[in-house]
Amino acid sequence: MNVRRKLNSPVFEKIKRTLDPAYSYVIFEKSSGSSDENEFQEVFDVISRLKLGIFEWTIHHDKTKGVAILVVKVDPGRTDKILEEFLNMGMPKDITFYSFGSRIEV
Repeated sequence: MNVRRKLNSPVFEKIKRTLDPAYSYVIFEKSSGSSDENEFQEVFDVISRLKLGIFEWTIHHDKTKGVAILVVKVDPGRTDKILEEFLNMGMPKDITFYSFGSRIEV
């Protein structure tokens, strides 16, 4: 069964419009009641252990949905490996993640 989550957040739509197709992105979403960057501490801990070449990261808040969204910009084609490492290390249950990037044609 293929279940897809509806991404009807105006903040999420705005984020998608700003993504550079020359890069890949890993996006983490979790319920949030604050604007504290520590809400993604477990994600930052895993990223630091992986020693990834992170180009930049930003946190957005969608107050109407009560979620925080962490956008991590990485090398093209790296999202599968990054998500695999997150899953192997144990992704917190309260975090939903997405990957965005151009498809690499073989």
